[in-house]
Amino acid sequence: MEHDTYSGTTAYIRENLDLHVPTGRYSTGLVQELAEMFERRSGNVFTIFDEIAFLEGIPGARPSLTKPPAMFERPPLIGLWHKHHHQASFLPQNILNHWRANDFTSHAEKTVSETTVPQDKLMGALVHEFVMSGYRERSQSRRLTGQWIVYARRHDVNTYLTLGAHGDDAAIHERVFACASEFPDLELGGSTEPAP
Repeated sequence: MEHDTYSGTTAYIRENLDLHVPTGRYSTGLVQELAEMFERRSGNVFTIFDEIAFLEGIPGARPSLTKPPAMFERPPLIGLWHKHHHQASFLPQNILNHWRANDFTSHAEKTVSETTVPQDKLMGALVHEFVMSGYRERSQSRRLTGQWIVYARRHDVNTYLTLGAHGDDAAIHERVFACASEFPDLELGGSTEPAP
């Protein structure tokens, strides 16, 4: 049941989801999560709408800069799908992920040798390069990470169930179980369809 505090916001969230999910297959719980995120300003719901539009193949949808959708491979979420969505708060983790897999030392040496930045500004230039290059390269390769949009697939139709975070499998499973009665046609956790 939707909380009265968010009734106007839930209507707004539903309008946006209806634009991005032509099948109308999304849970009440997801609507509530997005309404709370919007009201509390704890995240950007529009990046989530963009990822859903991308998954649904909506004409004119923004291209996804995050990792491709994937099926969960371990219990209790096995068979469900997830798609990353990116928020500004995930910027540091994405930069760290990028430079863990790439050599910043050689990149920094090249930057220092080619720069015309005065010596007293060099550290700031290197920090800028660390952040901007790391983020740019990761986003251009469409490998940004973040939290998840969790959904089920059946007969090439996505049903959006909840949001999730890495390491939060038990709580995600509880939320999926809580919305199972909304979608009795689904065998939640049992889909084996290929990614869209």
